[in-house]
Amino acid sequence: MHMDEDYDLFDIELFNAGLAITRLSMASIHAAEGRIDAAIEEYTKVLEFDPDLFLCYLNRGKLYHCKGEREKARQDFNRAIALEPRSAVTYIFRGDLHYDEGDFASAREDYRRALRLNPDSREALDRLKRLKGKRKA
Repeated sequence: MHMDEDYDLFDIELFNAGLAITRLSMASIHAAEGRIDAAIEEYTKVLEFDPDLFLCYLNRGKLYHCKGEREKARQDFNRAIALEPRSAVTYIFRGDLHYDEGDFASAREDYRRALRLNPDSREALDRLKRLKGKRKA
């Protein structure tokens, strides 16, 4: 009987993993179609299954930023950075959040960090150029 229980737990884990993958796909579809709240809900459900999925935090953070929910976006970007500190793109998105808030010094710092991680990042270079002439805040 113990072996059957182990097998059942394995089946449940496989089912949950499959469900998480389906939810990730749905989140992407919702986001592409402009259904931001539905996409956020799907990412949130995936994170309930696995709270260490960097891309969920990154993508949900971008959606929160689009909605103007800056504090939630900041929390998600910070969590994504904690999980994957060498991902340049996360610093770019967090820098964009700082920029939109008028915190040009923090934006500059994040864009520079992204550039250190990925010296070929056109996005980071373009954003740093955009900051030229902006007062350091």
